[in-house]
Amino acid sequence: MSLIPEDKLKSPSNFNFAPMIDFLFLMLAFFATLAVSRASLYDTKLSLAQLKTEQNATQVKQHEDPYQINLSITQEGNYKWITDIQSYTMNDLNKIKKEISYQHSIGLLPKDKNQTHILLHIDKNAAWEPIAKLIFAIREEGFEAFPVYEPEEVVIGSEK
Repeated sequence: MSLIPEDKLKSPSNFNFAPMIDFLFLMLAFFATLAVSRASLYDTKLSLAQLKTEQNATQVKQHEDPYQINLSITQEGNYKWITDIQSYTMNDLNKIKKEISYQHSIGLLPKDKNQTHILLHIDKNAAWEPIAKLIFAIREEGFEAFPVYEPEEVVIGSEK
């Protein structure tokens, strides 16, 4: 005869997984909602536009629309603000956001943000992360970003 009953000495043969499954379901629902809402806010209506320049032109040509901003992303992921005269290196996204909002607040850009076209000149070897960060930063300021490309010039007699 034992002082402790045998059913108390045996370890339970089953484990209750219901709380763990509930927790995992809630985490899955949270992250799915977060991903869908972020995609619907930032990842819609991104179109690629071709920049039409003359073959011998070295500078970026702005067309008749005076409300155009040209930004460049280099292969290393650095940002540049391109003007008719020269390009200015922008160290981080906050500088770009501040400059865009400053130009909008002093009236250099129209009040209707849809009239301002921000063209992104992206190096073909640039990583995707700085491109996406710049697009999101521009959209956070209420403007639209338009990635542009220049067709590669085919040089006769050269091999690729």
